[in-house]
Amino acid sequence: MLKPEEKEELTKLSHDISHALMHPTKQCEKLAKCLQKGAIFHHAGLVAKQRKLIEDNFKRGLIKIICATPTLAAGVNLPAFRVIVRDLKRFSTFRGMDYIPVLEAQQMMGRAGRPTYDKEGEAILIAKTSAEAKKLWKEYIHGDPEKIVSKLGVEPVLRTHVLSLIATDNGTTKKSLLDFFGRTFYAFQYKDTSRLEKVIGNVLELLEGFNFIKRDGSGDSGAGDFQSASALLNETDEEIKPTRIGKRVAELYIDPLTANHIIESLKKMQEENKTGDVSILHVLSRCLEMKRGLNIRKKDMENEDGETLLDFLMGQQQNLMGKIPDEWDLDYDDFLRSLKLTWMLREWGEEAGEDMLLENFGVTPGELRARLDISDWLFYSMHELGLLLNMMGILKQVRKTRLRTKYGIKEELLPLIKLREVGRVRARMLFNRGFSGLEELRKAPVTSLSQIVGPNLAKNIKRQLSGPESEKDSQRQESLERTGATE
Repeated sequence: MLKPEEKEELTKLSHDISHALMHPTKQCEKLAKCLQKGAIFHHAGLVAKQRKLIEDNFKRGLIKIICATPTLAAGVNLPAFRVIVRDLKRFSTFRGMDYIPVLEAQQMMGRAGRPTYDKEGEAILIAKTSAEAKKLWKEYIHGDPEKIVSKLGVEPVLRTHVLSLIATDNGTTKKSLLDFFGRTFYAFQYKDTSRLEKVIGNVLELLEGFNFIKRDGSGDSGAGDFQSASALLNETDEEIKPTRIGKRVAELYIDPLTANHIIESLKKMQEENKTGDVSILHVLSRCLEMKRGLNIRKKDMENEDGETLLDFLMGQQQNLMGKIPDEWDLDYDDFLRSLKLTWMLREWGEEAGEDMLLENFGVTPGELRARLDISDWLFYSMHELGLLLNMMGILKQVRKTRLRTKYGIKEELLPLIKLREVGRVRARMLFNRGFSGLEELRKAPVTSLSQIVGPNLAKNIKRQLSGPESEKDSQRQESLERTGATE
């Protein structure tokens, strides 16, 4: 049903979408193949450029069909007349295969017939049996969506908010904290805030133990200077202040548990002299912001053709942080997931490509970018906390590992990556041609660099290194070389 001009446009678009990465992965090739037929898939594993190309060209009408995960279910305004929800069940760790919430299904169906594009829309739910069809009709068509429930009253949510309120002088006493939370949706919904008060008390006690808060007039060196924690919790009018490091944790907007994990790990790294990249990456991989690490596949544990996760564990055991759980411990699976994430980030820092990470770790380019963004934020937080702890010896390695992880490069490329528009691929090309540092690049003629990275980037590099006047000298030298003249 595609018109000849549409086929031509789709061919060009398939090239653009498959080359969104420097080196196309198998996923990129699949995208391009589907796109030539006017259909495409969309999920969080795609990089931002690919998702934008898909969404923009669906709006144009060039792409006819998008097969998507719930990434498009909420908040995206696309000209879809018809939405087909094929699967209304999802696997849950605690309930197994279970029906998705009514609200989520209605969000999916709500993508059809957007007012901007259509006067009406059509949504189709796929039932496997006639009995299921009746259930779907009752639950999802005539059923009411679930009520919105406040999640404020749980400790993980409150840890960050309580510390932020104290650090910004918006919650300087326990009474002022309770007054603030008494005006939230949680208090409106549940009326009784006694449970919330108890959770806030637990959070204050936790923050005190981490030395992130203190009572007015107490020291800033640790929880040992305080009286019992109950004194802070029972005196509702006693002023609470952030410590210097507690204020920085709030500014970094990381979970206080993560901050304490990083602080204790830095101290242990210094004591045990574990300052290598694997040790640092393992600390970051176990942070709450990294969620559950990477899923473990059978291939990760049993692989006759390559290294397994257990091989990596045995080879790096002396560099890992914290006690390694026994196989029968409940937290062993979480440990393996964080270990796999450590391994993947290390391979990226050893210049492994996106295709290799997709094949060996099951990590799509989109997920890789998301993980790298989070890790860079955590690296920065680790550096800032280390500064406050005066751990200058460790911070040098933290800075190196941060840059290597951000750009996916070995240490030898660190000087070259400072240049704008020089990424991991071009830096490696320059290094392999003998340019290991900025001084060699500064001395090199533009024509030599042009043969490696192209004339435009070569001139840009010289401009960054030499300034406008020296750039003119380089252009003059380039002109002399072209004409065969010598100075």
